[in-house]
This record gives sequence, structure tokens and C-alpha cells, in this order.
Amino acid sequence: MASALERLLEQLDDGILGHLKKLSHNRYTLAVEGLSSPVSVLQVKGDERLNQPWHYTLEFTSPDKAPAIDSLLNQNATFSFNPFLN
Repeated sequence: MASALERLLEQLDDGILGHLKKLSHNRYTLAVEGLSSPVSVLQVKGDERLNQPWHYTLEFTSPDKAPAIDSLLNQNATFSFNPFLN
């Protein structure tokens, strides 16, 4: 009985619960190539005007207190808007 329950819990963890662990409460995701530690987006400010280049400023935190500046500047990055889940 105990092993059957353990198998069921493992299946739940690998399936539904495993996907829930990947959900973020943050509405944005930022991934920077070359940056080993994860980042969490605090704020996004956008400036868009007609016939002008658009500009976004991202404010983020990281558990790495002092990331190397070369790991952030001129690196490929992906910024995504996450769907809001109720």
C-alpha cells in the first residue's frame, strides 16, 4: 500500500505538480544568455511614440549580488510577457 501511494505521489510530482512548480507569479520573464543566475523582473517602463524608436527599461533583481557587467551588457536576451492566471 505504501509503495503504491509513493508511486502515485511521484507521478503527481512529475506531472501536474511538476508543471505548477514552473509557474511564476511574476508577469514577466527575462532570460539573459551568459548569465548563470536567474533574474526576477520588478518593473517594466515602456516609451513608444509615433515615428520614433521604442524604448523599454527593465528593473530586475538577482540572487547574484554582483553580476559581472560583461554578463549583462550586449548579450542576447529574451523578455516575455506571462499570462495572468487567476
